Amino acid sequence: MKKVITPVGTSLFENYLKDEENSNFLNAYVFLKENKLSAEDLNNEKGRRRNIENCLDDNYFKNNPNASAEIKSLRKLKQEIDEEFEIYFLYSDTALSRLSAEILKGKICLYNELEASKLEIKKIGNLQVWNREDFNVGMVNLINTIYKIAEGYWDNVIINITGGYKATIPYLTILGQVNRCPIYYIFEDTDSLIKIPYIPIDIKWDIFEKHNIFFRELEKKGIKELPKGLTDEERNDISSLLERADDFYSLNPLGMILWEKFKETVEMFYISDIVKNYINENNQKKTIFEKSIIELKRRLNSNPNDPDLDHRIAGFDNREGFKCFKHKENNLQVRVLYKVEEWETTYRSSELDIYIGNVAIGGDVHNVETEYVEKFKNSMDKIADLSKYSYEILKTKEV
Repeated sequence: MKKVITPVGTSLFENYLKDEENSNFLNAYVFLKENKLSAEDLNNEKGRRRNIENCLDDNYFKNNPNASAEIKSLRKLKQEIDEEFEIYFLYSDTALSRLSAEILKGKICLYNELEASKLEIKKIGNLQVWNREDFNVGMVNLINTIYKIAEGYWDNVIINITGGYKATIPYLTILGQVNRCPIYYIFEDTDSLIKIPYIPIDIKWDIFEKHNIFFRELEKKGIKELPKGLTDEERNDISSLLERADDFYSLNPLGMILWEKFKETVEMFYISDIVKNYINENNQKKTIFEKSIIELKRRLNSNPNDPDLDHRIAGFDNREGFKCFKHKENNLQVRVLYKVEEWETTYRSSELDIYIGNVAIGGDVHNVETEYVEKFKNSMDKIADLSKYSYEILKTKEV
């Protein structure tokens, strides 16, 4: 199944006005457009909404196979790509874009090529072209939404840039290039489906690896200063990914695209000194530990109610918010004492900070039934202060 991400614009209304004359439709459309009403404002425009929807009935769509840029491009895509579609209509923070997305969602089943497609609509907060600062916030929201839809599986993603704001096209093109997913569009007055080819791009990903703490902190709060000790080249490279407002730095849309891609290739954790000393005893322990905590994070994200994430230990009830992860890796039993803090980024996405307080592997779990339990109990005073944990980044795949 292909996930087809399709920004939604206002071509549905503009196409209607090219061929039809209806004063109620025209007056409603002009009012919503000229007054720059937001998506939320549409809730107060039931009369004008009705005047538009009454004209765009089933018969209109059946008689107009290319009723909008979104419909036209999706039908062409379906003819070229013989797979099931999961379509995502992304509408901007405007009344007209929302109305268009909601109408199209109800009518897309009228077209044979698309009737079996799954369809979901999503609002992109702040995405509008009347205010530059809001537009930048909206672009970050758009990028963040697309990364969430993709879930790291870009082979299944298609970006259809035919509809929506033209101002988003450069960023969506870069996003597609970075993630090596196909981008399609159709010229308004032709039937030609154009595919933007992938161009090999060499990006300095090491800038994120070297300064990952700085970029991570950018997600949590505003930062006033760049990292210390930067070379002139590093300063220029990092500055190109940032914007500054009220004396604080934040990621610009380009920075967001690249940072989110980098995060797909690594896992980030905090570990105590006890854990650091334990895993450095030998390479086998370190390898098993790394695989185990990556699995821990995967389960926290995919199935947070998994009972192995909160393995009950007899006689060890007061854990200061720590839980025990029960796992088996390379045929060895693993127990991980960990704590999770969930937080919201400045871009309103949810992230997890995972603190690994203690770990027992193989014989350290089995030697004596309660040996690792006592070890965990006795370490509580030493691992309670999370501010003393080291920040670790594990590279899981190449960009």
